[in-house]
Amino acid sequence: MEHPLLSELKQLITDLEQKKAETIYTIPSEIMGATKKAKNMERFLHDIFAVVNGSGGINLLSIIRREFGMSVELTDHIDQWAPYSKDQFEDAIHDAIDRAEIRAGKQGLFFQGSPDKKEAAEALSLLKSIAHAAVKCQFNPKQAGPQAYMEILDSVIQFYALPNSFPDDNMIKYRNLISSDRLYAMSGNDVTITTVLKSHVKEWYERSSFTFLENSEWYHTYESVVDYSYVLTGEQLEHLRIDFIQHIRDEFNIVKAKPELHRVKHLKSMLETVLNWKV
Repeated sequence: MEHPLLSELKQLITDLEQKKAETIYTIPSEIMGATKKAKNMERFLHDIFAVVNGSGGINLLSIIRREFGMSVELTDHIDQWAPYSKDQFEDAIHDAIDRAEIRAGKQGLFFQGSPDKKEAAEALSLLKSIAHAAVKCQFNPKQAGPQAYMEILDSVIQFYALPNSFPDDNMIKYRNLISSDRLYAMSGNDVTITTVLKSHVKEWYERSSFTFLENSEWYHTYESVVDYSYVLTGEQLEHLRIDFIQHIRDEFNIVKAKPELHRVKHLKSMLETVLNWKV
């Protein structure tokens, strides 16, 4: 027979857990006030830009918590926010984004060079577009749909094209952005949205004058090619395959002079992978 005190403790835990699960949270007035008065939003825009380019999906809660002084308790229970309170807070964030500016002293967050007024204005517009769409995805992912994710992707691509934003002759800036794994994470692990994003990237690459995906030197390793094969045509992939096979052949000729089992096994695995690439 269970001890009466233990039974009482268990029951109290059950009651408290149920009460916690049934709690409806509202946004405190001081948080709403801070959001409505928010200024100097460069860091907010920068951190959202970093999140949508990262591999962890779109999760802005830590950024929102820091920017507007929310508690961990509140952000950890976003699914229990009162609908009207959640809608009001989201609207206030969108208003804050609309008020955002990039002050002269903060341009270094977004540019490696010195943009003129036109470029700075275009960059701000793109960053706001990214932030608005990301907030929609955070608060209403079902309503946001594929369009919001495509808006983020388009705006980032356009931002990268600006003269002074992350200039890079080798197109390394696109390596993370268009990786199939990252697109899947960005979509919230939604296969349908990922498929739409992949189609969008493929159309963009075909319209562009870029050829970096067809250059074997662009890839970290031969294994990473599969993350981008969805963009390539059969002919482009075959050219890439020929380049990698030549590299394997060159390495094999070196290894034959002084055979080492682990190196030979590595080349065998590499060749098998390369031969199995498919569009």
